[in-house]
Amino acid sequence: MSQHSLQPDAALDWAFALLTRQVSGHGAPGTGWEREREWSRVRRLDLPDGGRVWLKELPPGLRAEVSIVARLGHLNDSSALTALATDAERGWLLLPDGGPTLQDQAGEGGGETPPTVWSAALSEYGRLQRAVEPLVPALLADGVPDLRTARLPDLARELVSRHAPELAGLLPRWREDAAVLDATGIPPSLHHDDLHPGNVFARGNVPFDWGDASVAHPWLSLAVAVQGPAAAGAQASYVRGWHLPDGVDAARAVGAARRLGCVARAATWARVEATVGLPERFADAVPEWLERGAD
Repeated sequence: MSQHSLQPDAALDWAFALLTRQVSGHGAPGTGWEREREWSRVRRLDLPDGGRVWLKELPPGLRAEVSIVARLGHLNDSSALTALATDAERGWLLLPDGGPTLQDQAGEGGGETPPTVWSAALSEYGRLQRAVEPLVPALLADGVPDLRTARLPDLARELVSRHAPELAGLLPRWREDAAVLDATGIPPSLHHDDLHPGNVFARGNVPFDWGDASVAHPWLSLAVAVQGPAAAGAQASYVRGWHLPDGVDAARAVGAARRLGCVARAATWARVEATVGLPERFADAVPEWLERGAD
């Protein structure tokens, strides 16, 4: 990603101006850890009092996260991260430090996030998704990617044609899956698309890093969020947060959601590839996620 596209000096000037007003008379903020990827740059800004905040910069074409975080902040919800400042036009986010993630905590204990902990986090995420439902029109107007169920079969066909024609035999199944999800009657909401313990703050079970998010059937998040038998309880707890119409098979709907969630993940990688390109290590991400949608 070019330095020009992210305007690093301008972003720092913006963040420092905001922070300097807040810490007036107590010294100036400084810069710390930094990570740059094709799709974002994240920097830690150290405050004079020992605290820290985070500056995230997003390139043109991948800036929907700014609007998402701003909208979530207006919910005044305990599970929604509230930005210190946003600039949607320039793709800048100034975020508070959320503390350790669930993954950080698990690492300290030498293992993975306990199933009961992840179950609670996933249930809280589902509650947030239900709270976000009224914001869907505004999110779509802001340019958040539209992956609502009705669009997925045609999108899958485009992705398969372009990236994995050998998977064309899966298209009828995905079309059927879309009909199964539609029958649940569950409204579209915000779908994180990369929900895992490393993207959830331990304090309050607050999800962050919404850069891959879209408007979609909320259960598509299960494709990434639930991995392996140990997470089955978390999945069941999450699904119980919704009331399904009589005659709807929850297990069948979950299977459909997990497969279409893989299609959605492939669409996210295709969007990144078309916007900023993919590094070699992710060169096959689109066909690999489409293939995972066979299970």
